[in-house]
Amino acid sequence: NATAGTEANFAAAIAGFGHLLRNPLYLGAWDYDDAIALANANRGTDDFGYRTEAVQLMRLAQSLSR
Repeated sequence: NATAGTEANFAAAIAGFGHLLRNPLYLGAWDYDDAIALANANRGTDDFGYRTEAVQLMRLAQSLSR
């Protein structure tokens, strides 16, 4: 099911983002760009704009981490 894959991949982007915020020790070379790209590629239906807002928060966190 493509929808299930999209949902799982978006959830993985959010989980990875959480790890980046707290402790990226186990993420290796995976970074904010990867989280943002994965989330954007798997945004799916975003009726209320929450997923778009999540990506915006990722970008804000990325800019603050530099």
